[in-house]
Amino acid sequence: MLLSSFDSSSVIERSHHRAISHAVFHSLYQQLQASANLSTYEFSLIRDALIHLLQNGSLPLFPLSLSTTRRSSALQTDHVIPALRHASHSVPNWKSLLFAWAENSQESLIAVSDDRVVLFANKRAQEQFSFYEGLVLEADWKQERITNWFLEELDLGEKTWYRLFLIRPCTSSLSKTASSYSFSEIHTNSPLYQAQLHTARIAAQSLSNTLLLGETGCGKEVLARAIHSSSSRKDGPFLAVNIAALPRELIASELFGYTEGAFTGAKKGGQLGKFEAANGGTLFLDEIGDMSMELQVLLLRVLEERKVTRLGSHEEKPLDIRIIAATNRSIEEDVRNGLFRADLYYRLNVLQIRIPSLRERKEDIATLADEFLQQLHTQYAGGPTGICESALAILQQHSWPGNIRELRNIVERAFLHAFGDSWVTSHHLPSEWQQQYGLQEASGEPLPLLRELERQTIQQAITQAPSISAAAKKLGIARSTLYRKMEELGIG
Repeated sequence: MLLSSFDSSSVIERSHHRAISHAVFHSLYQQLQASANLSTYEFSLIRDALIHLLQNGSLPLFPLSLSTTRRSSALQTDHVIPALRHASHSVPNWKSLLFAWAENSQESLIAVSDDRVVLFANKRAQEQFSFYEGLVLEADWKQERITNWFLEELDLGEKTWYRLFLIRPCTSSLSKTASSYSFSEIHTNSPLYQAQLHTARIAAQSLSNTLLLGETGCGKEVLARAIHSSSSRKDGPFLAVNIAALPRELIASELFGYTEGAFTGAKKGGQLGKFEAANGGTLFLDEIGDMSMELQVLLLRVLEERKVTRLGSHEEKPLDIRIIAATNRSIEEDVRNGLFRADLYYRLNVLQIRIPSLRERKEDIATLADEFLQQLHTQYAGGPTGICESALAILQQHSWPGNIRELRNIVERAFLHAFGDSWVTSHHLPSEWQQQYGLQEASGEPLPLLRELERQTIQQAITQAPSISAAAKKLGIARSTLYRKMEELGIG
């Protein structure tokens, strides 16, 4: 193992960097070249030591003569420093180690001069982002080229005339962590949905293409992220593309990418497509049923050959991605009507998961509404903490055409209207719902009879169940909700 190179006096700790001897660097370099499965932590040890040297050791990676004032033209590749990639007597061990690490790391590493010339790009950066030595980048290259990825600038101090950047995949395009999309975060008391979640867990343990079916707002992307986060690809990127949200003429360039000059308006240097950007991870294609027949042919070829060709190029690039597709359409009917290719459908439909609509799993409405309410209470550091029975009765009667997304919005609206109260009541729901369903309270508190019935029901469940968790499961609520209700109702 790489870590065996360090004795107790020379271990690199992330909290504080220590100088490393040339002998240790030589040992690291030899093991790095011989090792194929170094851990992320071991790579980070090397990186931290190298950054320490670059910051404090006055050890420039690139000679100043490589700088250029010709911003309008790129450096020629043979003017840059290919020799620095290999160990030699003229290159210090630390520099050889840096380039050996860069070539073996799963992170993309680039060096960019102050006048935006790419001085170095490791293999990963070349494959994922088409960076190459001598490329002159656009002024807004960070925003234009690095989308859905995390760009980290390594602090080399103020004396350098170039910058080192690490590019890593964002495991989530939202502010949630990967664990927030695990199966443990998907709560349901619906036998129908539980059966589908069983198939989803099988999908997470496989590499097969998966097709998610369900109405808009039923949680297809959440389930796709849970499958990704529970799979062997969890450390790779997860990219979501909504086919229906893209202009038809831009879908191909977004998915496949393009080269410079591929069409009028193409960006200088071209652009990475979603297929390549998701390499090593998962690509979620939402609303796949809205894809044109022409694009269906191209997608089928990608799935069959596991290669992608950018628009304007003849070079095929190998892909290692997992496809999860989703649609709210009746895809089988589209196949019968000739609107969707049967061969593509069979390719995507290795594993099929049909997510039930919220009106098909009404046993989950109370639990979901309470979860949303608690999230809002935490977010706003205040507001109501409970939903009374008559309000829940109205929620149960609604047909929920917008599914979970609509429920989340309704709960948030009611929460804000009830912010000064302890409970969300039917008065805080849309007025047209009150008229339609004909349920209102005479006061802002739950009816005494309903509270007593709730207390008795909870007490009975606790008495019969072997644990609080089992009682919560029997009642169809989260354990935290049960504890809160026990406190509110005075149940010891």
